[in-house]
Amino acid sequence: MDITYSFMIPVLEAIAKACHSYGWAIVLLTLLVRVLVYPLVSSSTRSMQRMSQLQPKLKELQERYKGNPEMFQKKAAEFYQKNQINPLGGCLPMLVQLPILFALFATFTGPPFGDKAITSKITVVPQQESQRVTKTETSGNNSPYVSQTGELAKVVMYPGDSTVVAGEAVDFGVRALEGKLPPDFKVQWKIVGADHGATVSQDGHAVFPEAGEITISAEVPGVAKNEGFYFIKGLGRVAKGMDLLKPENWDNLVLIILFGVTMVISQKLMVQPPSPNADPEQLLIQKQTQRTMPIAVTAMFFFIPLPSGVFLYMVISNVVQSLQTWLVMRTPGKTIVDVAHETAGGKGDVITVEATESGSENETVNTPKKKKKKK
Repeated sequence: MDITYSFMIPVLEAIAKACHSYGWAIVLLTLLVRVLVYPLVSSSTRSMQRMSQLQPKLKELQERYKGNPEMFQKKAAEFYQKNQINPLGGCLPMLVQLPILFALFATFTGPPFGDKAITSKITVVPQQESQRVTKTETSGNNSPYVSQTGELAKVVMYPGDSTVVAGEAVDFGVRALEGKLPPDFKVQWKIVGADHGATVSQDGHAVFPEAGEITISAEVPGVAKNEGFYFIKGLGRVAKGMDLLKPENWDNLVLIILFGVTMVISQKLMVQPPSPNADPEQLLIQKQTQRTMPIAVTAMFFFIPLPSGVFLYMVISNVVQSLQTWLVMRTPGKTIVDVAHETAGGKGDVITVEATESGSENETVNTPKKKKKKK
């Protein structure tokens, strides 16, 4: 199922029609998706919170049975069972929500916010290899198209990947695989990479005089790429590197910086105050990651050409995610049951560690009482 085409873009268009703004449509669709995935975010965050609380006690367990791996595995399994935790519990909800977030990202990188290319690879062979000639009906890839009136179509290119003889001409075109294209719909035809003498006109007529591999591209236009939103000059505007320092691209520069700031806030909210028994080495790694991750990711976006609308989506998403994380992390964790300690008689002490809202821990040792002998 194509989530982008069947859900994200139709909802986006409905919101855009209601508020007469693609900028607000990006904001509201991002909010809607973050609300929908909140149960998954909450489950994942709580699981990571729980694992963070258990790590010091798990390390104690590992140290106690470092000479007996089999016993450690048994005790670790018992430890997880008594504390009702699944070590993979934080990963599964994240994996479930990834396709949704990828679909949302794809919605803002193509039409209506930016141009998207559909391609066909053409292999041109010499005359003596004419037996290799083949043609695929349509391209293997496609692109959504949103018209000025909000009508949605899925566009493919024809023919698709093909093998032709040198000197042959091919007429390329596009059609709607789903939906309907307006009469004035046009794409921009290009040759991507090496042309080997090939040419293509803007009506799709291509000539291949020499042998080689040529990629023909049909660029589907994004109708909202030049629409502004407050200080953003165009939701489909793309700039990278030194171009971001030009005054006309300062809107993208501001959005990238805002992304970095909101990521720092989100990272800080994810980190709990260290417990007294926390491993110093793990704390050091945690602090280094917290400092370097936002800088590295933000710096990466200085060199990745993304539309302004995508940066707007990422900033809004970070703000909402920070709020969701705060709501989850402010709730105290459950009591921890420790199975690492054993009495001389071989019975395990039940050590409960109560996790408070501030992240500190209160330990209580409940040693099983010995039965009195009857006289």
